[in-house]
Amino acid sequence: MRDAFGEIIAAKTLQVPPTLMRFHAEPPERSFGVVRVEGGTRWAKLLARLAGFPPPMPQTRFRLDVTPQGNGHVWRRVFGRHQTRSFLRYDARRGRALERFGPVELELSVRMQQGALMVSVEKARLFGLALPRALCPESASMEFETQQGHLGFDISASLPKIGQLVRYTGHIELPELNLRR
Repeated sequence: MRDAFGEIIAAKTLQVPPTLMRFHAEPPERSFGVVRVEGGTRWAKLLARLAGFPPPMPQTRFRLDVTPQGNGHVWRRVFGRHQTRSFLRYDARRGRALERFGPVELELSVRMQQGALMVSVEKARLFGLALPRALCPESASMEFETQQGHLGFDISASLPKIGQLVRYTGHIELPELNLRR
């Protein structure tokens, strides 16, 4: 079952690298890799913790569990001993992905840029109420195929006037999807 990004890729007929295409067409239940997590200011770290994001940490083990549920997928990211969960689904009416972290729901758009899948936050809701643009999280996130044929990522979230909440970079190894063997 395609995930939300796979639905957008198909609907927009985006030309994505083979690893990304196959991952989003049928996400594996469990993937492993490495990640490095950066934080921001003291206030940003507090907000990030309240939102369920991991604390800053040097390169560490990373696990991604993707489980189909209803009309979407639960994404569980495990950063060492810390975990972050979200529910990701495709909204065909808007042509966007909706990702829920507890009471916060983000509306995400996807586009290709220089071989990378770029993900941007377009709107945010808190307990179902639309947040004004000044309170809407910003993201400069991307997924790409690494030279080793793995799925690389650079995910960030920030808030206007507060700055970076979290940024995590790394890759997950998908040997069954490694098309460069």
